[in-house]
Amino acid sequence: MDVSDSPHILSDDRIVTAIRAIIRQELARALDVQQKDKLLTVDEAAEMLGLAVPTVYKLVNQNKISFMKRTRRLYFSEQRLNDWLLRSQTQTDDERFGAVEKTVCKQKGGTVSVGQNLFML
Repeated sequence: MDVSDSPHILSDDRIVTAIRAIIRQELARALDVQQKDKLLTVDEAAEMLGLAVPTVYKLVNQNKISFMKRTRRLYFSEQRLNDWLLRSQTQTDDERFGAVEKTVCKQKGGTVSVGQNLFML
């Protein structure tokens, strides 16, 4: 049986063509995701973040949020602002206790103090 006659075995040329098609699809998908990112003005960023405009300027001056400056105007990436919000998220007491518990459990006979409570592990 000749390899080229089998429908389940691809020739080198067909493999290369298939790989190129997959790469094109993935690049198109990645570019599409990047194009969905919207640039916001200071007013739009303030509204999105639920902050006053002067507070946004203060965050910019402190380099706490990502921004772009073009001809004396500030612009903000909507995606980067969302990422900043997620990074700024605080943990609940249960999440903190769980993280401490995991760390202390690795040590023998550790104790954990949460508020006024002392726990033996």
